[in-house]
Amino acid sequence: MEESFSFLMQNLSLILLIALASNFFILHLRNQNRELFEIIGNEVLINRTHKLQFILASKKTIPIESVVKIEVHGNRLSLFQNTNNATDVWVHPKHLESEIDKAKNVFSHAVFLTVVANLAR
Repeated sequence: MEESFSFLMQNLSLILLIALASNFFILHLRNQNRELFEIIGNEVLINRTHKLQFILASKKTIPIESVVKIEVHGNRLSLFQNTNNATDVWVHPKHLESEIDKAKNVFSHAVFLTVVANLAR
């Protein structure tokens, strides 16, 4: 009994590393084929997917009709709602164009703006 406890304590960091890697791998496989914008009735679920630049972003559901404006800033889509709330979605650059097209289909009533950064010095 004492030997097994000693073994666990000596290898605790390795055990934790294996558990975290396994969790990441399972989440990656589960989210691999998900769409970023998933329509559920009158709402859109913004999924965690490999298309996001920051994978740890949380899932969020917003009413479709509440989005009145979408601004594209580089690889960030800012979804502005009529309640003055905004949701930022950071999309991986290689998926940006296709996700902008999907957002235009989902939020067809919203105004789309592309904001170009002014880098004047």
